[in-house]
Amino acid sequence: MKKSKSLFARPIKSKSRSNKSFEYPELLNIEGMSHEGRGIAKHEGKTIFVAGALPDEQVKYQVETKHRRFDEATCIEVIKASPDRTDPKCKHYDQCGGCDLQHYDHNVQITTKEKLVLDQLSRLGKFSPKTIERAITSPSWQYRRSCRLGINQLKRDGSPIVGFRRRGSNKLTSITDCPVLAEPLNKVLKGLPPLLESAESFKEITHAELSLGDHEGAMTLRVKKQPSKELCEQLNTLATNLGFKLYLDFGDHSEAFEEEATLGYTHQTSGTQIRFQPGDFIQVNASVNQQMIDRAIEWLELTESDRVLDLFSGIGNFTLPIATTAASVVGVEGVEDMVERSRENAELNQLPNCSFYRADLSKDLTAMPWYKQGFNKILLDPPRTGALEIIQQLEQHKAEYILYVSCNPAALARDGAELIRQGYTAERFCVMDMFPQTSHVESLILFRKA
Repeated sequence: MKKSKSLFARPIKSKSRSNKSFEYPELLNIEGMSHEGRGIAKHEGKTIFVAGALPDEQVKYQVETKHRRFDEATCIEVIKASPDRTDPKCKHYDQCGGCDLQHYDHNVQITTKEKLVLDQLSRLGKFSPKTIERAITSPSWQYRRSCRLGINQLKRDGSPIVGFRRRGSNKLTSITDCPVLAEPLNKVLKGLPPLLESAESFKEITHAELSLGDHEGAMTLRVKKQPSKELCEQLNTLATNLGFKLYLDFGDHSEAFEEEATLGYTHQTSGTQIRFQPGDFIQVNASVNQQMIDRAIEWLELTESDRVLDLFSGIGNFTLPIATTAASVVGVEGVEDMVERSRENAELNQLPNCSFYRADLSKDLTAMPWYKQGFNKILLDPPRTGALEIIQQLEQHKAEYILYVSCNPAALARDGAELIRQGYTAERFCVMDMFPQTSHVESLILFRKA
């Protein structure tokens, strides 16, 4: 077979420690894929993780870091290619660190992620879901409705760099087009560099946060000090022409340059309108988010008598649609601004059966007034660290269903094992393709009280 150069081939400064007793072969046969999206090879009892390599491939490689039990390497040439290898769409793929699976067929990405999550549940959590349901998928391109763009001004000639961090580096690489960004965000990415090129100085700007609602967006510039009036007006014109409102973030506060944006999205099935502000957490993939809420409501089998607890509720992404069906819903979130936004959204949607509270969900919650209300159905949407502390406190509620939205398979395996210990069974499971072209995987799993 014709040899092909790897997209990841580049000079790498080795961080290796001495390992004289181990002899590395010239070629490696890739047996599987890790949950970080790296190929897995075995040699003389040692595991080697190879970035840029796919299962069933034979590759040349360069060792980057040596450890006692495993090594980390990068594919520098593909000798025998997988039938699932494909040409990346992004011209910056070999440098940008934003995506790591564009060389892997998108449909196979999804099935591989499903297998990886199920493996971790079985291996780490010692349980397996009864039913594996179809994955929640989305278009593989132009799906991101929020992002952060790094901005820097080169010392040698004053030219701008606008883009994302390089692969394996904290330094920026200039990006002129990003195929995973929604087109309005991509237009900002393309429009910023020529505008900054004409500016005398823009060193006070460190990055731009872009977020997109159903009808308009916000472009928030993180600044160390107030930019010149002329530059602000030019940036505001760019933002306005592209359907965005300009904000300046000074670190301790953020303000609209002229007028505030009306940011929001509608959950189509329930008709719920969910407003947000620049800087609020929203699910980046609008299509997956719509389907995820629908499936959550379906799996929870909501009725007009249900009392639902939504933990890590954010701006009410799940809480508000659930409230259109359930008797009452309590949303609990750790960030006060998000709690206030949830209350405003409940009022906007005329949902008086919602109530929202702020609480540190890693602490003892038994004294909280909402904790004692009693709930027959619970939804958890925790950060990557998981929700073990709160799950251990939920046992006394004996909820009929607990629905867990996961962005970290290892945390899900640990937390799921605790729910199994409490007498729950893992009934329904699916993966969600929230981040196509990356190794990130999200999943949904329903636990039922036995």
